[in-house]
Amino acid sequence: MSKVNTAEVVIPSSIQASWQKIVNLSAELIGVPSALITRIPKEYIEVIAANDNLKHPFNKRDTGKPCSELYCETVIKTQRPLCIPNRLDEKKWCDSTDVALGMIAYFGLPINWPNGEPFGTLCVLDTKTNDFSQSSKNILESFKVCIESHLDTLFQHEALKSTHQALQSRVTNRAKNIAALNYSLSKEISKRQLAEQKVEYQQHHDLGTGFLNRKALETQLSQSLAQTPNGHHACNAVIHIAFSNGRRLQSRFGYVAWDIALLDFRQRLEHLLPSDTNTARPTSSEIVLILHNVEDDLFLQQVCHSISDLCLDEFIIGNESVHLHAHIGVATSSESLDAPQLLTFASEAALSSRDSGHKYSFYQSSDSDIVCNLNKQESYLLQAVRNDDLLLYFQPKVDPDSHRWVGAEALLRWKHPVLGDISNEGLIKLAEQNGLIFELGNFVLRTAIEKAAQWNKLVSHFSVAINVSSVQLRNPYFARQVQELLEMCHVPPECIELEITEGGLISDEVLAFETLHKLKQLGITLSLDDFGTGYASFSYLKKYPFDAIKIDKSFLNQIEESAQDKEIVRSIIHVAKKLALKVTVEGVETQQHEDFLVSEGGDVGQGYFYGRPMPYDQFELHLLKQSPQRLNPRQIEL
Repeated sequence: MSKVNTAEVVIPSSIQASWQKIVNLSAELIGVPSALITRIPKEYIEVIAANDNLKHPFNKRDTGKPCSELYCETVIKTQRPLCIPNRLDEKKWCDSTDVALGMIAYFGLPINWPNGEPFGTLCVLDTKTNDFSQSSKNILESFKVCIESHLDTLFQHEALKSTHQALQSRVTNRAKNIAALNYSLSKEISKRQLAEQKVEYQQHHDLGTGFLNRKALETQLSQSLAQTPNGHHACNAVIHIAFSNGRRLQSRFGYVAWDIALLDFRQRLEHLLPSDTNTARPTSSEIVLILHNVEDDLFLQQVCHSISDLCLDEFIIGNESVHLHAHIGVATSSESLDAPQLLTFASEAALSSRDSGHKYSFYQSSDSDIVCNLNKQESYLLQAVRNDDLLLYFQPKVDPDSHRWVGAEALLRWKHPVLGDISNEGLIKLAEQNGLIFELGNFVLRTAIEKAAQWNKLVSHFSVAINVSSVQLRNPYFARQVQELLEMCHVPPECIELEITEGGLISDEVLAFETLHKLKQLGITLSLDDFGTGYASFSYLKKYPFDAIKIDKSFLNQIEESAQDKEIVRSIIHVAKKLALKVTVEGVETQQHEDFLVSEGGDVGQGYFYGRPMPYDQFELHLLKQSPQRLNPRQIEL
């Protein structure tokens, strides 16, 4: 074969057009502003192709004199890939000539002619720190193969031209060269098809996990529904798994760590699901499973139970052990033969699971009505907050031995002319969903602390308990807000008790730990609410600085019929006393309940037996009727 002067080979416009598509696709798929193909013909480096679908500082036919500070020359000299996540962190590259261009991240691959001579590089650059995932590197490697196939064809073509001119009389050799060219073209087609298949895969799959993306999910479900005959007893089922703490974990540990956790979650489900189950990831914090030919709902219930139990297992993310909090919704093709609608039904069922507190929910037609009513409630609640139409009721907390009122729990109430009365838990849940929890929380805190200030002047050793939502506990400024209200109202911190549920702790344990310790330093009483209903209540007593617990009323309601519940309450009180914790028991409704509370040494009782929640003026009237010895000496000065 005649020697080919590769430095003088001209790249045809057809190949240049193909390369332009390659750099555009590289920038789009990898998510960077700049993708380049460079060439080093002789004494300079030239940009021969630059993506034109995003804004960046490079242009086609830009040239630069080779020097040790150029990334591409290093790739060409070393003939090895070069990855620089952030050149500012590496002394060797911090003075690079590209500083003025703002490009601090780089990944490049060497491109060679088939005879081994260097042609240049295929590279991508970013204006921010970029570790360039393995998927990104694989995409660039595929495009490199395609480019070198083009160079192989050009090289063979130039060699054929040279041979044809030099050896025109030798027909046999010419035929061989043509055969070699055909072989090269065949290899190019094969490699190009492989690259196109990889690009096609990336367009229909989530890059981080390999699951189907949203578009492919709908397409796959539509095909499955079309292949199932009408009236067939088996059906397709969609299981929508929404991780409520997914975005927080992703933000805290990074995209790659969260992707690995999702892959681990799906792998642990492998033995529970049919082999033909499709897995999709429509959003970063959700997974959708498509199950085919499901015979009955019992199997789906078993799968949902297994998924729910799996979420209680430990997952290692960023060298830390965490739990996944999932809301699961199920819809089957018996509800709809339309893929988008079926996916919507499954999503609504997941929302219903979240709102109801159930482990999972099957879609029901009434769910749509519930969503509609919920939207109305949210709209009305927004108006109520703006118009200051909310009320704060108070329920007495009583010393069961003396029947003296030692405190009160502040409870939200909302009387709407259309929706009727909405109580504390419903209001908080609704406010957390539509973003009004800060306004409601501020209203409850301010009003309750103001009342505590008034009652502290009338009654000694009287405290007001306030429920704190998980959203408030995640606010890093919550402790400062409480401190400012105490100072403004001149309330001793021991007159305020904050009740925190287990759900408020597990939403962000690190931030909850910091916030609770700040509140503890202020001197505020901290109580773990609904004790005994969670799966880790006792561990929280060890981990967090609680002063008291409130035993959930569900235990006390059954003590007359259930010896087991009676023993549970008795054990909880015994453990709390050992830990020097004050015990409040809610749900005291009968004399038998109070007798049991007294006999077991409970400190405070709360329930209809002592008083229902009432407006503050009615509550204050009852408070003032208590025995004179409880009056604060400061009352005399009033």
